[in-house]
Amino acid sequence: MNVNRRRFLQKAATVTVGGGALAGFYAWKIEPHWVEIVDRSLPLRGLPSGLEGKKLVQISDLHVGRNVDPGYLRRAVEQAASLKPDLIAITGDLMTCEGAEQVGRVVDLVRLLRPDQTPVYVIPGNHDYGMHCKQTSVGDELMRQLRGIGAITLQNELTDFQGLQIVGFDELWVKRFDPVAPLLQFDLRSEGIALTHNPDTVDLPGWAGFEGWVLAGHTHGGQCRVPGIGAPIVPIRNKRYTAGEVVLSDRRRLYVNRGLGYARSIRFLCRPEITLFRLTKIA
Repeated sequence: MNVNRRRFLQKAATVTVGGGALAGFYAWKIEPHWVEIVDRSLPLRGLPSGLEGKKLVQISDLHVGRNVDPGYLRRAVEQAASLKPDLIAITGDLMTCEGAEQVGRVVDLVRLLRPDQTPVYVIPGNHDYGMHCKQTSVGDELMRQLRGIGAITLQNELTDFQGLQIVGFDELWVKRFDPVAPLLQFDLRSEGIALTHNPDTVDLPGWAGFEGWVLAGHTHGGQCRVPGIGAPIVPIRNKRYTAGEVVLSDRRRLYVNRGLGYARSIRFLCRPEITLFRLTKIA
């Protein structure tokens, strides 16, 4: 090997190692806390005229607990509130816990959204039910305390916001997802919004009669994406539902929020997300 070639390979190796270290630092310290505001329309058939242009903010997967920086979460929630939404949806996994030890911290965080002034709709996720998703009393206590500060909790229930139908479902992995009863009350003359933590629920039976948007979380967008490949690890069966908008059958459209928190502090090409939906009416 001649000297020039040896020097070239040494420099290339140095650049590769340095680039890898820089990418690792970025994925560990920068991107997990670099929130993206996704600003997009949410078209709905039969939207009440008074809701045209109203703002719905969705946040998901806060994972309040020992792994997620509490200062970052506070800033992210304050950022969501600063968008001055007309209504807010939180699509599950508010905490990561062994029992009910994180409930108080979640309540303090949600209080920053001023649920006594702005409607805040909350559904539970799998992690809200404690260790191994088996402590139903933990999730129920979280929902109870959130109601105590004015949040609107939905566990297989239908409600409305100024004439807009909103249905919220309980958690699939806890075997509490049951769309039949609330959707029997759904008014077919207009579309609505469904909140579900796990997007795999859209492939299950029981959706007859629902038309509109399904807002979900759970996936974190995969947290790490490989260019040209996508997210190699996603905790869902249907990999189409990793992140963003997906057109479904039967006049349903799905939107999967990438979440704010994480299981471990690492994200790559998959920034945490606050979604700002602007309600628009379609014929």
